[in-house]
Amino acid sequence: MPKLTKYEFTWILDPLLDDAAVTASIEKYAKSVRDQGGEVTLQENWGRKKLAFEMLKKTEGIYAFMRMRATPAIVAELNRILRFDEQVLRTLIVLDEEWEARNLEAAKQAGVRSAEQPAPTPTA
Repeated sequence: MPKLTKYEFTWILDPLLDDAAVTASIEKYAKSVRDQGGEVTLQENWGRKKLAFEMLKKTEGIYAFMRMRATPAIVAELNRILRFDEQVLRTLIVLDEEWEARNLEAAKQAGVRSAEQPAPTPTA
């Protein structure tokens, strides 16, 4: 079995979609990854956000996020499928081997900071 590599996948959906369609989109791509032998470790709906610039005459989009383990062939197939989905405005799939270490380090630093700095006292 080929080695699975960690990826983060973010995509922006048409803002006219309802919650059920957004959930269906997230599940569709998660199922596609799983069916090809990949693993989905996290999937989230980040909600409707204003776009930094207009895309396809839209100023808002619905952001979805997935963290997955996949082979390059799975990622290539996912990109191919995404090109044909008219509900998807933009996609980004990035290789991210160090996300676990980065998140652990950030959690440690946040814990150290909170222990070093006492809680502020209210002033009257």
